Amino acid sequence: MKIYFAPMEGITLYPLRNIHKEMFGECVDKYYTPFVSTARTYKFKKREQRDILPEFCISFDDYKSEVVPQIMGNKAEQIVWAAKKMHELGYREANLNMGCPVATVVNRQKGSGLLEDTAKLDAMLYEIFDTLEKENLGIEFSLKTRLGMHDESETAGIMEVFAKYPASELTIHSRVRDDYYKGAIRLDAFCDAVKVYRENGGKAPIVYNGDITSVESFNMINDRVSDIDRFMIGRGLIFDPALAREIDGGEALKAEELRTYLDRLYDAYEEYIPEDQNVIFKMLEHWAFLHVHFKDCDKQLKAIRKSRSKGEYRAAVTNIFSSCEFIN
Repeated sequence: MKIYFAPMEGITLYPLRNIHKEMFGECVDKYYTPFVSTARTYKFKKREQRDILPEFCISFDDYKSEVVPQIMGNKAEQIVWAAKKMHELGYREANLNMGCPVATVVNRQKGSGLLEDTAKLDAMLYEIFDTLEKENLGIEFSLKTRLGMHDESETAGIMEVFAKYPASELTIHSRVRDDYYKGAIRLDAFCDAVKVYRENGGKAPIVYNGDITSVESFNMINDRVSDIDRFMIGRGLIFDPALAREIDGGEALKAEELRTYLDRLYDAYEEYIPEDQNVIFKMLEHWAFLHVHFKDCDKQLKAIRKSRSKGEYRAAVTNIFSSCEFIN
């Protein structure tokens, strides 16, 4: 079994990837970066480029295979250019994002917006894989998708397109775009998608993605998709940084571990974003998930959210750990 840490825009940046790898990464096989966007200028944004530089993969013995940059684009030539840049940086795999449901992305026919027109999708993928094969770069090219834009009736046509191309892996989020990240996952539709993909000759290993937030939810999903042995987890590893370890039969998250993790994240973000208030805002993105580990913590959590300096933030964090019951 393999477990992958999904990309989450603005959260799974290299400070988090490095610290999570050191503290909880023994059962995580790959970490995906938030997407880098292609553009007509053939230049990455400075912030995005910084996040994929090998010099910042300090906790990885083999960043080339343990870290996977994700590409966002809708033009084959721009996506190929981005894949080449990843190859130049030493990465062994690049991943194409066809799952992001955000309206500003979809309206530009990127992310899950690529799924609406299967003819255009087919033409784009043909050009990408044809060019990569002809240039023989040696970089693996994987795909991440949803089941469709609006409903499950779109799934079969999308899978028939994917089955034509030699992706190194196909990650399927078990929702359609209109679901965003809400509502029940569509496990029956996921299983049907895999069946259609295989029946049409698709050979890539399938990676399951969607709502793995606990050992219990993993076991339920694993029972339903028993022929899948690769799982991508995003929010679940933000809720519980030790979740991959627990799924593998290891210890549950401990309070002292979480405190150390949060302290190290703050210090790392302090170097990444050198202003106290902005560092606190970044930490609040984590507390939006992590507060579930503390019983009856509304008052203490409010103090964390109201922090305006490093000292106030540290004091508020100390208070929630000392005065609230920890739930792992």
